[in-house]
Amino acid sequence: MDLVQLRYFMTVAEAGHLTNAAKKLNVAQPALSVSIARLEKEVGVPLFDRVGRNIYLNKCGEIYLEYVEQVLDIMNRAQKEVDTYCQKLENVLNLGIVSKPFSWQILSAFKERYPDSKIRQVEIGADSVEEELRKDEVDYVISSRLNSAPGIVAEVIWEETMVLAVPAGHPLANREWVRLKDARNEEFINLPKAYEYRTITDAMCQDSGFTANVTTECFHCYMTEMIAAGKGVALMTRGRAIQNAGNPQVVFIPIKEPEYTRNHYIMWKAGHHFNKMAREFRKFLRAYYEEHMDGEGFSCILETQSGWDAS
Repeated sequence: MDLVQLRYFMTVAEAGHLTNAAKKLNVAQPALSVSIARLEKEVGVPLFDRVGRNIYLNKCGEIYLEYVEQVLDIMNRAQKEVDTYCQKLENVLNLGIVSKPFSWQILSAFKERYPDSKIRQVEIGADSVEEELRKDEVDYVISSRLNSAPGIVAEVIWEETMVLAVPAGHPLANREWVRLKDARNEEFINLPKAYEYRTITDAMCQDSGFTANVTTECFHCYMTEMIAAGKGVALMTRGRAIQNAGNPQVVFIPIKEPEYTRNHYIMWKAGHHFNKMAREFRKFLRAYYEEHMDGEGFSCILETQSGWDAS
């Protein structure tokens, strides 16, 4: 027997008439009669007494109906529990974060748009992106290093132009722009080697024909103060330059011939099942940057706050 047969049985018991029950169930009466007959055969006894066109539960049918009602009630409650659980899962967004500067503004704006969303943010290493995605425990990974492994899909979220930050009295400070190789003999301030940003900026220097002489390792929050104190120069994104533009002891110089950009990617595993919230997040991310970014990956809000001249 199956749940369909049990529902048919209960409907016939309530209707007391095969034709009426068939109409209510939207099935053909002969098919309904066959289903009831099969159920009675499986139970081993008749469950109904037939009187003319009417059909009534007998004593065995009454006993059986009592338990069928309990079974169907349990199954209905089970389905509701599953639906509730699945609905909660639909609202969970699992993000693997490699790029530390991934803006809190974005997650805050997403949460404002989708107040029922639950965001689970996992910090992962740059070398673990493929492994984490293949586990299927995160929907996306946000990183500044492109992973081109088979089965991994990547999309550029935004690009940040790089600048050279130097002390105000530095010989390069009056230049309108510099080549990165102009800083080949400088002492650099950068993040420790384990960090993604360090790997990216070291690669930029290598591309310009030199190995950066990193004499001071510190985190972003201290970097501007170290430059202002004359402890070296640093590669920064234009976004960080905007945030620190109010410091008169530091000068931010555009880099050209060539320009360097720090790309930010959103990556996912091909074939990964995305719930509603994960699908909405990717669409939201595209729309957010189209609306809030000036084409180089920097929030117009930051420009207003810092007084940075976007031109």
